[in-house]
Amino acid sequence: MTIRALHSLAIVALLLGAAPARADQLVTDLSEHKIAIRSNFTGTQILLFGAVEANTPGERALDRDIIVVVTGPARAMTVRRKERVAGIWVNHDSLTFPRVPSYYAVASTRPLEVTAGIDILKREQIGIDNVDLGSPRAQSIDGSEEILPPDEEQIFTKALIRNKKRERLYISDPGGVTFLGQTLFRATVDIPANVPVGLYTATVFLLRDGQVVDAIASPLYIDKSGLERFIYRLAHAQPLFYGLVAVLGSVLAGWLASALLRER
Repeated sequence: MTIRALHSLAIVALLLGAAPARADQLVTDLSEHKIAIRSNFTGTQILLFGAVEANTPGERALDRDIIVVVTGPARAMTVRRKERVAGIWVNHDSLTFPRVPSYYAVASTRPLEVTAGIDILKREQIGIDNVDLGSPRAQSIDGSEEILPPDEEQIFTKALIRNKKRERLYISDPGGVTFLGQTLFRATVDIPANVPVGLYTATVFLLRDGQVVDAIASPLYIDKSGLERFIYRLAHAQPLFYGLVAVLGSVLAGWLASALLRER
């Protein structure tokens, strides 16, 4: 073997020895990827489960943190503030957020503040308070645009989150992810009856020493089924025709009830 070949092998060995070790990896899945909403739908639960493949054989995956985030379709939403004017409560200022998740649930092995720093949580939008709602647009009572100071915007943001929590559409469950043994984990997420339809995303984050080392996103589709699906799509695709049918149906029902009462 020539000196040049020996030199090349030495360089390759040096590079292989300096290569970083394989990072920890996730393997995850959902119990179901589609939820059908019917007239008797009262809410359900989805199960997220998976395993952690540690980069060091025999090393416990329990030394890591798992965070599960399920988000619904983002929509524009307006928050209005009521004020007393001439003894009457009226809508005063309003703030419109362009990207508000219609549903947001987060579950973790430990409280979020001890799993990672605030910069990591904000970058990955982990936690209800760390979601980017976009640049809001404020309006005064006369409809003109105005600029609100940051502390005023924060009041509207807290009101939005508070309302979503009251509707059970924003859920936070520290400790909701549990390990089954040394590598397997699971988390259960509640889906309320008033959940909006659309495409959802379930993301599982694996953290080690406060850093995200792996993440896997899975789709979850929630849609109406049966007669509810037909009515929902008709109302959105042909609202005028849907309105006429609704009015005619109400008139027919009223006439039928009146006819039955006259016969008695």
